[in-house]
Amino acid sequence: MRFEPGQPDHRSFVAYGLADIPDPRDEVVESYVKGVRDGGPAAVAKALSEVSESGRRVLRVYGERSASRAVRDRTVDLLVSALVAVVIGGLDQNALEAMMPMALIEDAGRRIGADPGVFFGTAANIVGHPASVNLMVWLTRHDEDRTPEAMGFIAAQDRSGFRYKWST
Repeated sequence: MRFEPGQPDHRSFVAYGLADIPDPRDEVVESYVKGVRDGGPAAVAKALSEVSESGRRVLRVYGERSASRAVRDRTVDLLVSALVAVVIGGLDQNALEAMMPMALIEDAGRRIGADPGVFFGTAANIVGHPASVNLMVWLTRHDEDRTPEAMGFIAAQDRSGFRYKWST
């Protein structure tokens, strides 16, 4: 299985957001995101020109899941990948749906003791201008508007560990 962001339909990713962590699809999307990261701003620009709305949804879910995985694994690198994915997932257009995982990514960084300014800066260098603008503007929002709770999430546990979940 490969993740092709331009496909109009990603049936193999149905219920991806609710799947156990880890899930084999995490690795599939992560492989794609790492390729984009390695290519820098030019690869991000190409990804933004090719991604479908269905592909954007998958990338946003990957961002949410990666925030949970980063807390479990205590790794900042997953947060950088999550930020790149969310930029391609719609943050470049300032989409509300793409802002929601941003709160999780920032919160996850704080939980593992990482400075959001540093890992956001790393991601901004990867995505380049103009995509970096909305990424860095996130950090200028009021603190109370950048929490998981403000975006409808809670920090919780599932059978395999820490996980951000929709509040109900």
